[in-house]
Amino acid sequence: MDKFEPYLRDIEAEAGKLCDLLISWSEINSGSQNPEGLSRMLEALKKEFSRLPGEMSEVELQSASSLHLGEGLRIVCRPQAPLQIFLNGHMDTVYDREHPFQKCRMIDENTLNGPGVADMKGGLVVMLKALEVFERSPFAQHLGWEVYIGPDEELGSPGSARFLADAAQRHHLGLVFESSLRDGALIRRRKGAGRFRAIAQGRPAHVGRDFQHGRNAISALCDFVLKVQMLNDQIPGTIFNVGSIDGGGPINIVPDFAAAQFNIRIDQKEDIAVIQNHIEDLLRDTNQREGLHLEWEGEFNRAPKELTPQIEQLFNYYKGCALDLGLSLDWRDSGGCSDGNNLAGAGLPNLDTLGVRGGDIHSEREHVYLDSLPERARLTALFLMKLASGKITLLESFHPGTV
Repeated sequence: MDKFEPYLRDIEAEAGKLCDLLISWSEINSGSQNPEGLSRMLEALKKEFSRLPGEMSEVELQSASSLHLGEGLRIVCRPQAPLQIFLNGHMDTVYDREHPFQKCRMIDENTLNGPGVADMKGGLVVMLKALEVFERSPFAQHLGWEVYIGPDEELGSPGSARFLADAAQRHHLGLVFESSLRDGALIRRRKGAGRFRAIAQGRPAHVGRDFQHGRNAISALCDFVLKVQMLNDQIPGTIFNVGSIDGGGPINIVPDFAAAQFNIRIDQKEDIAVIQNHIEDLLRDTNQREGLHLEWEGEFNRAPKELTPQIEQLFNYYKGCALDLGLSLDWRDSGGCSDGNNLAGAGLPNLDTLGVRGGDIHSEREHVYLDSLPERARLTALFLMKLASGKITLLESFHPGTV
């Protein structure tokens, strides 16, 4: 630890600057569908990250959906080094430009409330500071790294997914700077997730004159939705949530159309086939009824992040770094998703939630504990220095292109 300490000791003294930077970034509205705000945030990131060595570029994203996607930021440093690390974050937030939550405020001397302070602009501050410290050390020459900061993570990374899959083939391991759990614990396993839509077609009829001839699409869809909800009790570890229902029109007409949006979360890839079989049975039950037709569309866009020996080894090394700094570190499972799912699904072992301590993300109560900015920057910088110096040695199974 002694040979690393000289490069870590100045981080605490810069806590005020880290806080100021976080506030300036968080008060740029970069909602996932705010192109002007995302462009401003991209320029702000380019300004700060330009202090690092490496080649900086913008990443044009394409998506099969109609969503507007901004540009991602990529920085590549020492791509020929023997050890390659991928550092990941996102610049978008869930707060659009019309949302009332736009400004930061101090709750107490250590707690900052603001949009994106934890999810995940605080993590971007941690990433930047850790890399600055690492690059001042003599160990940096032995390790290459690539930063990617996406503009669409809160949408499920529809445009970044292909880039992330390609990046997984170029690196030995990944570091994802989502916020940690409230007590500072990291996330171990993450559920996979999919977005689905059920579309019911019926037969319209005048309610008063010809009710019996009609086939009510809303009624058929509601019956299907209730049966899907019951799957929560039948398939362990899965989550079925209906998020919205649309359909119908004038109340004197039997409705011939209804649609529902679902979010489904799974623990393991094997659950996908089980779920598909259940859904097909439910569709068959509805479609056997004369005059009704039910369709199911969508896909799992994020694979589960399951625990592997490589991920467990990474955590144990990271926990050892925390102990060197006088910190305790635990990890727990979560139903939430991140780009860590994408990277793991493409074969890249990664540690997730290396960002700030905070809480109440995706709400107007979102906050960050400011002492975690230098704390987590020191922790990541130490981990990088130990990797680069050979103090940490990886399993032989860590190598690019392990899918």
